[in-house]
Amino acid sequence: MKIKTELIKGYVADAICNQLTDFEIDENAVADSRATLILDAVREILCQDELTDFEMIDEIVSLFGRCNIDCGSCHDF
Repeated sequence: MKIKTELIKGYVADAICNQLTDFEIDENAVADSRATLILDAVREILCQDELTDFEMIDEIVSLFGRCNIDCGSCHDF
């Protein structure tokens, strides 16, 4: 994780949120639906009997990457 990049992302996100005064979004619906889809995809990976444990973890880390969820650098194989 690059601290400067994360700080800049937070600053930009705050600036955008401050400018969107009349913008309404149901964040619970968005987060719940996305989280449910991600959990379902993880479940599908875990149910694949032909994968080794390492391959399952690799698939889950790849899924998180595609969903822009940072797993940190310890999974950089």
